[in-house]
Amino acid sequence: MFRPQRVKLKDGRAALLRRPRPADAHALIATINAIGAEKVLIMTERLRMTVAQERRFLRSIDPRKVLYLVAEVGGRVVGSADFARGRFSKDAHTVHLGIAIRKEYRGLGIGKAMMEAGIGWARSLGVRKLTLAVFETNEGAIALYRQLGFAEEARLKGQVILRGQPVDEVLMARWL
Repeated sequence: MFRPQRVKLKDGRAALLRRPRPADAHALIATINAIGAEKVLIMTERLRMTVAQERRFLRSIDPRKVLYLVAEVGGRVVGSADFARGRFSKDAHTVHLGIAIRKEYRGLGIGKAMMEAGIGWARSLGVRKLTLAVFETNEGAIALYRQLGFAEEARLKGQVILRGQPVDEVLMARWL
């Protein structure tokens, strides 16, 4: 299981990694929308979910199957990550993950800390493989994933259009 963690950031501040609470719904939507508005890092550009819907979603998460994390700095939600175990018996040995961090908080170690927390959680469940998808243009994320032992397994050529140009979606994995 996962316990909240304090992480020292590269700029000396601290981040708290924890599971989100229903009270975080508005902050989570705002964070994802801010990242989505950049139009180059995550698939969504704007969540269409209401705060009430997000609260219901947060209450519905099964902590044995999903680790959903928020990163909080100075009381502000600045990022999120989700690690979801395969839903079927054939893929229950896998976890698919996604991570998103506000622009002004990237490069401080939050992403790495969230990834390490998720890897530890997956390992505690006996998961054997972690997977993710990332746009080929997201060089910082790809470098982090490689540093943490992920390798490219496939490429979906021109899977997304970013700023009018086709961009590959890179599928990466790490075996535990």
